[in-house]
Order: sequence, then structure tokens, then C-alpha cells
Amino acid sequence: MLLLVAGEERLFRHRHPLPKGKPLGRAFMAVVCAGRGELVANLTRMASFGHGEVEARYRKVLEVEAAALSASRPGATLGEVFAGLQEAYARVGFPGAWEEHHQGGVGGYRSREVVATPGHPLVLEAGMVLAWNPSLSGAKVEDTFLLTEGGLLNLTEDPFWPAVEVEGRRRPDLWRGA
Repeated sequence: MLLLVAGEERLFRHRHPLPKGKPLGRAFMAVVCAGRGELVANLTRMASFGHGEVEARYRKVLEVEAAALSASRPGATLGEVFAGLQEAYARVGFPGAWEEHHQGGVGGYRSREVVATPGHPLVLEAGMVLAWNPSLSGAKVEDTFLLTEGGLLNLTEDPFWPAVEVEGRRRPDLWRGA
């Protein structure tokens, strides 16, 4: 199991928030990779306590993720999903952001069995596990999904975490505290 947490001071410098003995501040990111049986699941959750830039970027990251989730269907290639991510980054005003961190891909026995890249020929099939993690400096979203013939099944959804609907899907919102 891996748990990484970092506060506002480090969010804009690191996509994977290595923990330090510092206060969290007005925002934080938590990244979890955990195994159960044969499956490694990945998720990222964020919180904001009035940090406007984190909140604005998180909304954009959710838009980028929506493109990947919509393109993730049996018969599509990793390269096609990746092209959707690239287009979405451009649409939200960050055309080169896809080059700053890997975007995820096929999971399973490891956090990523195959990382998506431009033009990757791997054809997605029902039964595959996918974990996309689009990010911008200061914001990231990530869940682990099972690809089925009928769509995506979120394996890491938490019914107690605040949620927002994005293109018809329930996605994690920023936690804003009690």
C-alpha cells in the first residue's frame, strides 16, 4: 500500500505529493495505491479550504478526465483515448500539460500494466482495469475502473466523499471540510 499526502505548498511543484512534516495549509492532495487479491487500485482525492487556484484547476482536470472516461470503451485503442486527453487539455487552456506527467492507462497486477502514450495500439477490451490520472500543476483526479461491455464500473468510488456530476458521471469533488 502507498499513501502520499501533501499540502498547498507542494501541490504546484509535484504531481506525486511526497509527504513532508509541514502543515497542509488551504489545500491538500492524497494519492493511494493499494492491493487486494490480485488487483492494484489507484485513487487521488483533493481538499480545498478556500484555495481559488486549486479549485479552478480541479474543475479543469475533471473536464479532461471526462474525455478519457468517455473514450474508454471496448474496441477503442489507448492511443485514441490519449488523443482525447490531448484535445481536452487544449480545450481547457493547457495544451502541453499532458507532457508533464503520465496520464494513466491499463492497470491490474501493478499500478499501471500499460501506460497510455500517443498512438498506442493496444485495443481496450471488457474486463480490463483502467486508471486515468489527468493533472495540472495544483490538481489531479484518479480512480480505478473496470471496463465492461456496458461501460465503466468505478471500483474506488467512496459514497461518503463529496461528489459532483461531470458529463453524467459521479466524480469526486473537492472536500471542503465540515
